[in-house]
Amino acid sequence: MITKINNKISSALAILGFCVMAMAFTACSPEDFEGADPNGLPTVNGVDFQISVDQETNQMIANYNPQPGTYPVWILDGTSYSTLPEVGYMNSEAGTHTIELRIGNRNGISVAGVKKEYTFNESKIDYTNDFRRITEKEWRFDHKEVAHLACGPAGTAGTGWWSAQPDEKKDFGMYDDRLTFTAENRKGGTFTYNAGEDGLTYVNKGTTKWGHQDADWDATIGNQSAAWSFEVYDWEDADGNVSKQTYIQLAPNTAFPYISSDAQYENPKFRIESLTAKKMVLVYDAPDRGIAWRFMFTSEPEEQGFNGFDPNSDFNMWKNVEYNMFFWYAPGWNQIADPGFEANGNDYTVFLPEATTDQWQAQMAFKTTNISTSAAHNYDFSCILNSDKDLNGVTVKLVMDGDDNVFYFADRINLKAGEDYIFWKSDMPGIDMERVNLFFDFGGCQAGTTVNISNIVLKDHANDDGTVLPVTPDEPPVDWVDVNSPENLGAGFNTAGVMSFWWADAGWQQIADPGFSYANGVYTITANEGTVSEWQAQCAINGVPLNIEQGQAYDVRVTVTTNMELGRMTVKVNKDPDVTNDPNTLCYKGDFALEDGENVLQFIGVIAKNNGEEISFDQGKFILDFGGCPAGFEAKVSDIIIQKHKAQ
Repeated sequence: MITKINNKISSALAILGFCVMAMAFTACSPEDFEGADPNGLPTVNGVDFQISVDQETNQMIANYNPQPGTYPVWILDGTSYSTLPEVGYMNSEAGTHTIELRIGNRNGISVAGVKKEYTFNESKIDYTNDFRRITEKEWRFDHKEVAHLACGPAGTAGTGWWSAQPDEKKDFGMYDDRLTFTAENRKGGTFTYNAGEDGLTYVNKGTTKWGHQDADWDATIGNQSAAWSFEVYDWEDADGNVSKQTYIQLAPNTAFPYISSDAQYENPKFRIESLTAKKMVLVYDAPDRGIAWRFMFTSEPEEQGFNGFDPNSDFNMWKNVEYNMFFWYAPGWNQIADPGFEANGNDYTVFLPEATTDQWQAQMAFKTTNISTSAAHNYDFSCILNSDKDLNGVTVKLVMDGDDNVFYFADRINLKAGEDYIFWKSDMPGIDMERVNLFFDFGGCQAGTTVNISNIVLKDHANDDGTVLPVTPDEPPVDWVDVNSPENLGAGFNTAGVMSFWWADAGWQQIADPGFSYANGVYTITANEGTVSEWQAQCAINGVPLNIEQGQAYDVRVTVTTNMELGRMTVKVNKDPDVTNDPNTLCYKGDFALEDGENVLQFIGVIAKNNGEEISFDQGKFILDFGGCPAGFEAKVSDIIIQKHKAQ
């Protein structure tokens, strides 16, 4: 995460050509040297020297060619010395520095000197990790999240006034827009804006660059490529506090998935609220208008969703179906003319002119003549239904021809106007059917209803057509208490402020503890040496009061923010002290994979046990193991929550 500049600047200074010497003599011997003459000290009258300052690297180089019998004495910022003809100095921080030249000879060093000042205009930050997070991926609006587009008072996170709900702006073209960044120099490279399939850009009603309208609209701007860079600017928050913040600066007149004003387009600079490998939150501040706009992007691929099995697969028996249509349309149980019907390959439309009230009053069936099934095989089925009006109680039935009581399924579903309904079954036990009929009943329809049926698939389950079935989440959604809430039973882990360590090398020989610091609820661990296996980089928060009740289920959560990916890590919470080698465990998982950036790791509904038997304890230990991490790996551990589990 990039926030303030002091988090990103190294304090190390690199001095080039440093050497401490009082005097330098050559070609002298004790016999012919008669001693120093104070009256023979050199002067700097008429002496000058040249300096060059590289603002790209924050490096100064000074040169002076001494007269025979003399040598330069350089004084850098009043403290560092060098006697070489050329001297250099580097500093990653912005600021003004001094360099002074005095002249030395066999008699000593000049009393006076020639002093000059030079300035590094801006601080230089190592953006290596940030480039890794933002480049070589495609960013899009995280439209499933609340506040993916939002606004609030200037100087805030930009959510105080309005926040878009999931998919709220789906009718505008912003969700198919894409952003990419390349790294081509120390601070930036090329930014590419793709306006998506519709080629349009969502624009606020106050803009005038592409005309003016009384409401937000989609403007035709097109795709663009432009320069971009990380920059540091002063930012004033709503309370008047000014701090250094890191921004993404785009070239003037560059498009963006939402353009809030002419000023944003003319000078598109966005404060980085957060940046991880998968999530980027940017804020456009417009203090002159008193507003801040918030944009939330993700680099996760767009989920295409499950649309049933593949209708075009050669495994689909319906692909070559032959059938006769059957209708029985009887509003009020009085049969009338068949409804309208159209077929276009595996796409069928039924027009229902009259309203019906009960199940089976609007029947239609595909009575196949060339599709059979066998009890020796299992089967998959799917189709997509879409009605232009709400229609509840639709019947879908796959049945044996000639016997209505032998069927694979006979389900009733509800259709919402204009929305696709994916009806599917998987791995159904086979039934011996010489011919298969597919029935639909739209009894209960409104007058003038049109129903579309498409992508019908019936196939042998053993034949894999590449479809990935929807997966029911293993963990139900959880409402997490606030980290500082009294309901957070693990709050003491956030305030303990100390950790114990046991780190080892590849041969399991203990090595020095990692770098460690603690501030404001955040533990920072830095690997000074690499490790290889699990349990070779153990970190623990010990001796924290933790009231764990026997048989009670708990939810456990911790946030781990890293500077690089890590293929595995361990999280464990157990009783402390535990003299029986940690069998008294609330939760344990040894294969969490960490992304570069923020990772939220959690356990849902866990119960404390000792070798399978439920237990209680009143003091706990929170253990994290980064065994396998390379040297330079950094992890920030924060926001530990342990709460009683509430069934959803």
